[in-house]
Amino acid sequence: MQAKNIFKEGIMKKGITVFTICLVFCVFSLLVGNEVRAEKEIRFGILTALSGPAAPWGIANSRSMMLGADEINEKGGFKVKGETYKWKVFLYDSKYIPAEAVKSLNKAIYSDKVNFVAIQGGSPLLACMSILKQNKMLSLNDAAGGKSITNPNNHLVFRWNPSIEGTYAAALSYIKKKEGIKTMASLNPDDETGKSGEAAAEYVAKLYGIKIITSLRFERGTKDYTSLLTKVIAQNPDMIETGYTDPTGEALILKQARELGYKGIILLAWGPDPVQVLKVAGPLAEGAYLSATPPEPATQLAKDLYQKFLKKYPANEWRGQYQHYHTLLPTLSAAIEKCQSFDPQKIADTLDAMKWESALGPQSFGGKKYYGIKRQLIVPITLLKMVNGKAVIETQIMSPPAGVLD
Repeated sequence: MQAKNIFKEGIMKKGITVFTICLVFCVFSLLVGNEVRAEKEIRFGILTALSGPAAPWGIANSRSMMLGADEINEKGGFKVKGETYKWKVFLYDSKYIPAEAVKSLNKAIYSDKVNFVAIQGGSPLLACMSILKQNKMLSLNDAAGGKSITNPNNHLVFRWNPSIEGTYAAALSYIKKKEGIKTMASLNPDDETGKSGEAAAEYVAKLYGIKIITSLRFERGTKDYTSLLTKVIAQNPDMIETGYTDPTGEALILKQARELGYKGIILLAWGPDPVQVLKVAGPLAEGAYLSATPPEPATQLAKDLYQKFLKKYPANEWRGQYQHYHTLLPTLSAAIEKCQSFDPQKIADTLDAMKWESALGPQSFGGKKYYGIKRQLIVPITLLKMVNGKAVIETQIMSPPAGVLD
């Protein structure tokens, strides 16, 4: 009898133990399940130039986007229909070469299963367009290309960079009033990006009564512009502007034009790197105009971003464009959360109507008048000037002049 009671008691204890284990397992599973749900990831691919002449754009811009992803993730992500999501960023070196961009996009979509992408460069983006359309993928791109990219047929294709039409509208209006220019020469790389820059220069110059006396193109990656510049200088333009030339090329054109004796105005029109300009051109950079983001953080949001930057990168690697591309993923996150959907068209419609603050000031999408659709980022435009070996702010216009894009 005693043995039977002992056996029964043992069974009860085992039952309690099994029950306890099952209870602990259920609680653990619930906690782990919640953790998994909290860590659901959305994948973003950045196809950019990490090497080659456009790397000064690509490295800074991609880092800036990743800092924006970190900001969202550190805040706990964003919510869609009760689920929490965080960003996982994939980085690809397209070298600013169309074929490399296509190769990278195929890997991003079919191997890495990214949900959204940012592609650098008008020509690389155009090469990728059919793949984006086949996959109905929304893209927020650091790319030129004008109407060949931004048009009603490409409703899922956004451009996060400033518009060169807006840049010209601000810069040419200001420089004409200050310097009295009446003629100019326009230089561009001989690709789709360069062709769109040439068209933009013609459009805006006509608005302001400036005559383009020559438009010449060159192979992207050129190092010696002497022959090209000799032809340009012989026509004696009041100003030479560098269109969609990459940062390395812009600095070389400035240096070589001055070495050839050109005394007129020079405008580096598209995202020049002031540090590289001084490194390449030295004292010959004096007096040149640069259309670029302010080199020093001025707003509180910019100062906060700079402190985040210093936690990951050396201070001497800071560039003004960090202030611009940082808002890309936070803005996309806000759009997804606002429409409570990952449907590309719903997100596009939401972005179309949004306005937000950035380190550089207010931003939104526009361009309906010029492009026929609101897919061009409207951003404050800053014109810098090289003075005594330093890039200083010459003027700031909070948005492109009315009537140019909208």
